[in-house]
This record gives sequence, structure tokens and C-alpha cells, in this order.
Amino acid sequence: MQKNTFNLRVALIRIVPSALLAFALVTAAHAQTVTPSEKPYVGGYTSGTVDTRTQLMLLDDNTFCVTFMGGSLDMLVGGRWKEVPGSKGVRLVEERQVSTLFPAFTRKPEEGDRKGAVIELDGHSMSRANAPVFGVSGSDAPPAALRPLFPPDMNNWSGSYTLPPMPSAQVASFFIGDVETDRERKPVRVKVTQYRLGNAPGARVGFDESQARTPLNLEAVLNDNILSVDGERFGKRDELPNRILEGIRTGCIRPALDPAGALARETVGPDDTPDVADSKRRVAMRRANLMVPVKTFYMDLIAIQGVPYFSEGEK
Repeated sequence: MQKNTFNLRVALIRIVPSALLAFALVTAAHAQTVTPSEKPYVGGYTSGTVDTRTQLMLLDDNTFCVTFMGGSLDMLVGGRWKEVPGSKGVRLVEERQVSTLFPAFTRKPEEGDRKGAVIELDGHSMSRANAPVFGVSGSDAPPAALRPLFPPDMNNWSGSYTLPPMPSAQVASFFIGDVETDRERKPVRVKVTQYRLGNAPGARVGFDESQARTPLNLEAVLNDNILSVDGERFGKRDELPNRILEGIRTGCIRPALDPAGALARETVGPDDTPDVADSKRRVAMRRANLMVPVKTFYMDLIAIQGVPYFSEGEK
């Protein structure tokens, strides 16, 4: 579901399954050296419960990484941190690639498919949308109505959902959106993404919750080696061993700061093992099938009409 705030104790984003999404990963522009007053902050901080574990790592080049692990959920966020002039603390600002709320991939025809365009939905990621809606049009014009995909407060989710096949002539474009809410969680409007299906026999669509929430912008203060984030105690500072620093930069910070570098790293190289090379080829194939949205726009709530496409337990 859409989140407007972020609490390091309770991670509010989830990574969409890698089989569905492959986003470009990141590089820092120029390495920096922390100031003397920033240096005490450099290190790792851990907070957690029996079931969850959140780590915040502040590096000496003014970059940071947040990781969250809990049950089936994983989170990885990178960004930059800097001392706030006139303040006793530092500010952490997330950096991420701006992408569509509903990433879509062209779908290859499968044996047994009936005639018509087939739209599949990734159930794992869609379960985190607020109130997703769907519509089609035989042109670029938005449909007069958008139909809910799932009932409110649905609890049991399948891995995927397939919409009934639709005549291709009626699906020149499909429109998928989510209801945005205000701070009191009251619905205010629908954010809609349009895709042209073209010659593809269908598409597979997911939901990227990281694009639905506001990027991190946090203030942290260190007192007696204890870090507080936005006024809440987070954890005690620990030294970060050199052996793990490169892993933090490679797996978290660069993916957040350098899309071009990530693309280069995903190219199969002569020294790659067969498993690594195969993984890179799969990423490249998914990217090749990634659809480019026509546009993103807003519609009034009154456009939502009809009963949900799917009911509890249906797929």
C-alpha cells in the first residue's frame, strides 16, 4: 500500500520479485571526505526485533545504505548524508531512479492462449498497491471508467492473476492506476499509467511500491555513540570492517547512484562464471521486454466504476 512516511524501525517498502522487475543500479559522482564534525557518524547502526533487522550504514564518502530484513521482506535504499549547517545533526537523503508505478513487460504467447490480448498481474507486488484499477481503450483516449482489480481489504493473494482475454482491437492501449490518499488516508485521486500494447499479444504488469512512497529525508543525531533518527533512538555505532565496505558500495550505494555503471556491470564479461553470465543474460532479456509508458496522468475518483475483476481466492 502507498506510504507517505518512512520509519527505520518498520520498513515500508518491499522489493518486487526479481523475476518481474530489473531496475538500473547506481554510481557516486565523486568521492568525498567527511568533515571532522561528520567523522564520528561514520559506522554501522543496527535496530531490530526478534523477527526484523534494520541496518543503517554511514560511509566516509557521505553515502549511506539502509537494509531491512524481516520474514519474506527485503529492502535496500541508498543515498547521501551531510551535516546540516547550524544543526547538531546530519541529514540523510535517499537517491533512487524515478520509474513508473506499474512496470509492464511484453508477454509472449503461450500454448493454450485464447484469441485476444492477455494481461497478467503480478499478485505479490499488486498486494501492496492501495486500490489498483484497470481499463482499456481502442485508441490513446482514456476510458470513461476504470474498474477495480481487487476488492478492498483483500487478504489472500495468489502469485499471479490473468484478466479475461480481450479483442486486440479494443486494447490499443491499456490503463492501470492506483488510488492516492491524503495524510488522513482519504482517497483523493487516481494516478494512471497508459501503455500501448502494439503487436504484443499481451503484457505482465506489477506494482513498484518504492515509487509510491516519499523518498527518505531524515535527520539523525549522534549522542554518546547512540544514533537517533527523526527523534527516535535507533542504535549504537559500530565500526564497519573494511572487508564489507566494498560489498555495501557495490550492492546498495552504487545501485542507487549510478544507472550507467549498473548497465555496464550487467554486461557479460570474459571472466564471468556460467551462473553469473546466465543471470546477466536473464536481466538483459527482461529489460528488452520492458514496456515504455505513454504517459502518467490523474483521473477523478468518479471514474472508478463496476465490481472488482477478481474476488478473494480467485486468480
